[in-house]
Amino acid sequence: MKEMDMSTMSGIRVAVVIPAHNARDYLAQTLQSVIDQTHKALEIVIVDDGSTDDTTSICRHFAASDPRIRIVSTENRGVASARNTGIEASKSDYIAFLDADDLWHPTYIERMLSALHPLPETWGAVYALHHFIDAQGYCTRSGSSLSARGNIFNRHLVFRFVGNGSGFMVRRAVIDKIGGYDSSYAMQGIGGCEDFDFELRTAEHFKIETVPLGLVGYRIHSESMSADKSRMARSLLSVNEQCIARNPQLPAFVVNCARASAHLYAFSRFAALKDWRRAATSLKHIYRHSPMLASELIFKLILSKANRAARRALPKAWPVREQKQKNFRKFEEIDPLVPLLGGWSALKTKALFRHLSEIDRSGECSAATLSHET
Repeated sequence: MKEMDMSTMSGIRVAVVIPAHNARDYLAQTLQSVIDQTHKALEIVIVDDGSTDDTTSICRHFAASDPRIRIVSTENRGVASARNTGIEASKSDYIAFLDADDLWHPTYIERMLSALHPLPETWGAVYALHHFIDAQGYCTRSGSSLSARGNIFNRHLVFRFVGNGSGFMVRRAVIDKIGGYDSSYAMQGIGGCEDFDFELRTAEHFKIETVPLGLVGYRIHSESMSADKSRMARSLLSVNEQCIARNPQLPAFVVNCARASAHLYAFSRFAALKDWRRAATSLKHIYRHSPMLASELIFKLILSKANRAARRALPKAWPVREQKQKNFRKFEEIDPLVPLLGGWSALKTKALFRHLSEIDRSGECSAATLSHET
């Protein structure tokens, strides 16, 4: 889609909601990436979610020099509740979400707004792709290059295009329709995938646009929520099952693929933790969808364990691989127009993508075309 002339949209205000809990190590970089946005009409709402470190003082330092920044302080209730607090405190018709350790390219808001604003109100949101960055802000690899637009509910349920909480912008009409983020996951001790839940509920009622560029720096570090592999796996499985229960009209094929995709993610996390009971349960679900894929996973797992055992038994005889020197670049040095690579896998194939695209286009199980008629 041709981008709308930004001069006609420079005055459209966008709320940026930033939940922050003990975020002192990265918050300053995150806030600077917001302040540096080329689109200046911003309403920046930082929700200090019961921090006990220097988060509050960092927020106040930035707020003292930028009147667009508001700080809302609450007791620690989790990221979903913090986002909801930020939504309630904001007034703009567009709302963008950014985690306190992630980064945006300077043109993020500009590109997202120019993609979504010209579209009819049946289009409720827009998302961008991402690069993975480390604690120092270096890009370690790109996220998936796969994306889709329009009625994407079925494809998103299986392919999970967004992949993090910092690449999604919505119209306020979405909040009016579906409510905010679901805080019940955190209450159950499985917080982590509330963003995916929010995206799915959006896709159930609205069409979604995409800006298929790596405009988000998704930071991976030891203190991040995503570092808790077991919780993330259990969170994703719960989100997946709640979505399936909410949509009884889903074809059996889509349900089967969605469960296989979720359990494939969960299996990798449980296996890494040597939680073999949960890993076996996920493997059974994968087997129901694809015995060949399950067999491939078992073979890779056995091979990996054999290699580790051999290295322990024969440390001198086992050849040591030379570490390849990688020339990582900082996120701000990455050209957003350079295409991202990868995304296809043994499960997420081009044939499956085409099939799910046909289902999305056919209008099956898509409430997006009906939500504005009811």
